[in-house]
Amino acid sequence: MLEIEYFPEKDPKNKQWRLVVDCLNPKVIVLCENLDCLKVPLEYKKNNIELWYVVGNNTKPLLDIPQEKLQLPIFYFCDWDFNGLKIYSQVKHIFKGKDKNIEIIEPLDNTKRLPVNVAHHKSKWKEETFSSLVKDDFNEKQINLIEQLIINDEWIEEESIDLIGTLSL
Repeated sequence: MLEIEYFPEKDPKNKQWRLVVDCLNPKVIVLCENLDCLKVPLEYKKNNIELWYVVGNNTKPLLDIPQEKLQLPIFYFCDWDFNGLKIYSQVKHIFKGKDKNIEIIEPLDNTKRLPVNVAHHKSKWKEETFSSLVKDDFNEKQINLIEQLIINDEWIEEESIDLIGTLSL
């Protein structure tokens, strides 16, 4: 009768929510593209890292976050592939509108790279210049890494990046 398969509240990607792993004395907020960090939060809490899951194409809740919740440094933690970096640009733009800068967590030079055609990976680089990503959203070192990943048809999985070591709190 309604010609719908399911109601919107049944869709896990309905873009209406934010998952937060609070900690008592946060020094930074990390927006996670994937849920993995939130599933094992103890080490992050011990290191005063508050985790937010609002990304992975679930960026709409960021529009409703008030300024008083944006006083800490904010970082974005993601796969270094087309989708992760594109979403980072979207998130960066949202925070720019709130007069807040965010930084992307950079993988260390020796972080394992994977071919984009591995079975569980669906993000592919685009044929366009810089894979149609916004170069202005990245610094020179990040641009060089992204260009290497594009040329070699590789990506870096978020879970292989040492978040705590990279932040060095």
